[in-house]
Amino acid sequence: MTTADLMTKSQQSESAAWTLAPGQVRSLTTGPGERLLRVVEGRVWLTLPGSVDEPAEDLWLESGDGVVLPEGSQLLIEGWPSARFQLLVTPQACGNTWRKRLSAFASRRAPRHAPSSLPQAA
Repeated sequence: MTTADLMTKSQQSESAAWTLAPGQVRSLTTGPGERLLRVVEGRVWLTLPGSVDEPAEDLWLESGDGVVLPEGSQLLIEGWPSARFQLLVTPQACGNTWRKRLSAFASRRAPRHAPSSLPQAA
C-alpha cells in the first residue's frame, strides 16, 4: 500500500496545488519529514540533485503519479509544458512529529525532584 492509498479524498484535494506555467521552473526544498509530490494535472520533469557519490536523478511524472521525497530534499521541477502538483506531508511524517512533540511535552512535565526526596509511605 502506498502513501497515496492511505490518504482520504479530502487529503488529496486539488485545491492546494502549485501551478507551473509553460517554461516555468521552480526550485524547492522540502521541510521536516518526508513529503509526497503528486502531479494533479499535466506532466512534470523533476530533477533531484546528485552528490559526489550519486548522479542527479531525473524523473518524469504524469497526472496521478507521485513520488515520496525524503526530509530536506532539494529539487527542480518544471511543467512539461505546464502542470499542477501538490507537495503533501505523509502520514508517517506526521507520526514522527507528533511523537517528538509528545516526548518534549512529557520531558517538561516530568517531576523535578529526585525520587529519594519524595515522601515515603509508612
